[in-house]
Amino acid sequence: MHTEEHTAMLIEIATLLDVELEEVKKLVELMMDGYNFEDAVNGCSLTTGECKLVLDEIHKRKPDAS
Repeated sequence: MHTEEHTAMLIEIATLLDVELEEVKKLVELMMDGYNFEDAVNGCSLTTGECKLVLDEIHKRKPDAS
């Protein structure tokens, strides 16, 4: 997940949502490590709403698998 492309995407999302980049990275890393949404939210300082917005923005930018 730490390619330049992914890092640029996370920077865009953090800037768009006006949240700390490090907290966005922490949320994504926790989710990728297998934590469920609630545990990932509890593992960072973002609110539940901010975390939902982060995931929505990631989903919007995710390339189609088709």
